[in-house]
Amino acid sequence: MDSKTEKKVKKIVFFIGKQKFETEKVTLTVKEILVDFAKVNPEEKSLALKQGNDHHEYTNIDEVIEMKEGMHFVLFDKTPTTAS
Repeated sequence: MDSKTEKKVKKIVFFIGKQKFETEKVTLTVKEILVDFAKVNPEEKSLALKQGNDHHEYTNIDEVIEMKEGMHFVLFDKTPTTAS
């Protein structure tokens, strides 16, 4: 019955697109969400928090996000622009 001792750890549920994830950390960096959860390359994708009809795009991958229950993130393609 070790599960009773672990009960204090609250899992925070969040979403990237339609995919559901859980974390026990109260803060995650943008890079952690992209690499550890979404399994994408931060050079190719950026992370944005969906708030109603708006999006807040994170430009600094080292930015720390305070995780809250039910947060919805979306991924944006970072298409490199080539100068000719």
